[in-house]
Amino acid sequence: MALWLVLTIEKIRVTTTDARLFEGTLISYDHSTNMILGDTIERVIYPDDENQMLLLGVYLLRGGTVVCAGEVDESEHVDWMKVKGQELKGTKNPL
Repeated sequence: MALWLVLTIEKIRVTTTDARLFEGTLISYDHSTNMILGDTIERVIYPDDENQMLLLGVYLLRGGTVVCAGEVDESEHVDWMKVKGQELKGTKNPL
């Protein structure tokens, strides 16, 4: 049985093994790095097309898919609609 730790900090940004980018308020997490985010958005970044911002609300991220998580510095403004990305190569992750 997982022990969930309750924590409320400012926004965090999470990158997953399938290169998805989530941003939201960390509500809770456990020893397996499972995370519950509130007011979550997913940022979809394309090489050539217009980027998207998907409003997800409360979202559960499985710890096995989390690559990187960090606190968002809200003093730095990023215009995510102008950010461009490149196609990613495949990974060997079985998930």
